[in-house]
Amino acid sequence: MDKSVVVSGVGSGIGRAILGKLVADGYFVVGIEINSDSATSVQKEFKDSTLIINDDICKDSVFPMAATEAIKKAPLTSWVNNAGVALGGNLHSPNTEEVKKLFDINLMAVYWGCSTAIRSFIDQKISGSIVNISSIHGSTAFNGWAAYDTAKGGVDALTRYICVEYGPLGIRANSIAPGAIRTEMLSKVISESEDPVKAELDMAMIHPLERLGEPSEIAEVAAFLLSKKSSFVTGQSIAVDGGATSRCYRYDSTEDILKIKQDFAKR
Repeated sequence: MDKSVVVSGVGSGIGRAILGKLVADGYFVVGIEINSDSATSVQKEFKDSTLIINDDICKDSVFPMAATEAIKKAPLTSWVNNAGVALGGNLHSPNTEEVKKLFDINLMAVYWGCSTAIRSFIDQKISGSIVNISSIHGSTAFNGWAAYDTAKGGVDALTRYICVEYGPLGIRANSIAPGAIRTEMLSKVISESEDPVKAELDMAMIHPLERLGEPSEIAEVAAFLLSKKSSFVTGQSIAVDGGATSRCYRYDSTEDILKIKQDFAKR
């Protein structure tokens, strides 16, 4: 192997699909996964093509450790910040602990992951490439997702900054904005709903293609953005969303906001 990559959140869904695609493309992949069972499963499946670090990306030591292990195997040319959590909430009754957790994982860990990647590229004198997994929430707002929307917008802004600051060194950064993707987490939400068939249909119909996306479809785009085939693409947020962000329509208000609206009407 003549190149290595670090990928966070590789235990399932999009992260696992990206890891598999990059292994197939000839990378040695250092994956980071907080769930021990998932970490063990991925290591067993991909064997010597990977090294899975079972740890928390919010720890200061994790990203430097991952970079060091990757460089031991092959030049570290690429980095994917994928790990994230989906926690809803609003501004008028926020859950303080959930907001802090979301920003720590979805924004600050991406920030420090990018920082480690940039330092590694500079130290190696390599024009590397970074892919950040953002969301359509980064450019469009959804009711009930205050902190999540804010964090994903920050990821896109960080991506643009890297493009501008480090472009003269040949370093590239892009983000991917997925729509609703059939991950294990989303499948669980659907199966546990009152009407799973309707729940999946409702999510599918957000997209003009009228279906959910698949993790492999995100992985293909990530691999392209890391490759030389995308050598003149940087600073972009690529929507892989079945056309969802091409729509323009009103979203239904959350039940909480409807109650507040009714209270306002009584004044």
